[in-house]
Amino acid sequence: MNASIFNEVLGPIMIGPSSSHTAGPARIGKMGWQLLGEPVKKIVIRFDPAGSFAACYNSQGSDFGFVGGLLGIDPSDDRMRSALEIAAQQGVQVSFLKEPLKEVVHPNQAEITLTGEHGRVVEFTAISTGGGMFEVVSYQGFSVSLKGDSYDLLLIGGAGLHGEVQACVQALQTCELTEGSSKSGKQVLVQLKLDREPLPELIRRLQALPTMGELVKLGPVLPVVKRRDAQVPFCTAEEAAAYAGEHHLRPWELACIYEEAISGKSREEVFALMDHILEIMRDSAVRGVAGGYPQRGFLPPQTCKVAQNMKQPGAKVFDMGLLTKASLWAAATMEYDICMGRCVAAPTGGSCGVLPAAIISIGEDLGLSKEKVREGMLVAGLVGVFIDHGATFAAEICGCQAENGSASAMAAAGLVQLLDGSADEAFAAGSLALENILGLICDPVAGVGNIPCVSRNSMATVNAVLSANLVLSGFDPYIPLDQAISAMASVGRLMAEEHRCTGRGGLCTTTAGQCAEQYWQQCCAKT
Repeated sequence: MNASIFNEVLGPIMIGPSSSHTAGPARIGKMGWQLLGEPVKKIVIRFDPAGSFAACYNSQGSDFGFVGGLLGIDPSDDRMRSALEIAAQQGVQVSFLKEPLKEVVHPNQAEITLTGEHGRVVEFTAISTGGGMFEVVSYQGFSVSLKGDSYDLLLIGGAGLHGEVQACVQALQTCELTEGSSKSGKQVLVQLKLDREPLPELIRRLQALPTMGELVKLGPVLPVVKRRDAQVPFCTAEEAAAYAGEHHLRPWELACIYEEAISGKSREEVFALMDHILEIMRDSAVRGVAGGYPQRGFLPPQTCKVAQNMKQPGAKVFDMGLLTKASLWAAATMEYDICMGRCVAAPTGGSCGVLPAAIISIGEDLGLSKEKVREGMLVAGLVGVFIDHGATFAAEICGCQAENGSASAMAAAGLVQLLDGSADEAFAAGSLALENILGLICDPVAGVGNIPCVSRNSMATVNAVLSANLVLSGFDPYIPLDQAISAMASVGRLMAEEHRCTGRGGLCTTTAGQCAEQYWQQCCAKT
């Protein structure tokens, strides 16, 4: 299904540090909380030793993310920081095990077994697919697909259940019906996906079916419930540019038209969602620059000191104009995220500083209205949709080019909108920004992101401004945005596993990197 700006691209609003390793697990946990249906008393989570979770689940907050979600805590809730302590206070047993999994389909994969206070046991497998998105791929041994963007009904019963359910839903409510997944030839699971709350009469009739056994009702976890019958007018940059030319639309209007189609929301509702995101983004940047928050990782936050030093008389620093504040905002937001501040993954936690710096900081310094800044962020979100359709935001799949590279491309397009550029210019700027960062690896030292993620957010911001300026001044990047996105996906597939957020390549393998790793592991062991 096509992406939503507010599901796959901008968000989640989260307690840091990582979208795929903290917010994704938190959302997986929130789904597991619903699957169990009673307070949890025992949690066992297994990671494959060769996967990304095994390498950084404690350094990037997967441990408290999973547990917080399983306690029913939202990824943006302040209590997420203390989820492990809350679980201990409630007498919940928690175990994280590194052992070979039966079938590995993704680096961010976990097998989870839950025991409730009334003895119910639930087993499921889930993957964190990048940018806070996830999918539960099995439940009680049955194949399922739960992504949190719909209302889902899981029905387990006898061999004839699928036909009975099909007849029932045709009479009562339109939904997506998945063919039954069987187990041991005795039972089948049938999954129903709906874009609205299931009718009470539907639930009653399903429960009364002759072969019905268990019925699990699940609500959405993501902000936007996607319409099952959505007819989006375009899915790629090429299609969007043609649509803009045909209908004489500005880039931000394309973003609104797309999101209205995918979500069924009104334009005012789209604006409200974006305004909330802009508010959180700005707050995280301001708090990040101010400093004064607890350190997390092997280095203290440094941007506050850098900002003060730049203002000293006779400071040895080059004048970068608008870029000075923007580069500080980018680094500070990333530091605040690492230290478990509340940020917006945009499109990931590892690149959360780029869009606030490029769109909000520069927009404000130009004296633009909140409405104009919103327009720029909408265009950035639309380019993120195209990236999601053609590649990924997961560093575990494509390296940092998928995180800071994607964020830089999105920001470049949004900056073009701030200066009232066309759709063709916005997409060209996005392509150029991605071309400039193609091949960037993901190698967070000690797994926490102090080095190099903080400074890469600033670099990606500067790259976005450079790309927008070049395109608006007549530079032709030649490679269309869709093709640049495809190239990024191709490069990611060729990238060594060691360079995709495993902690086994790049700066992580330097002598200094190894020392930081040892220090951080000692810190984790003490806590």
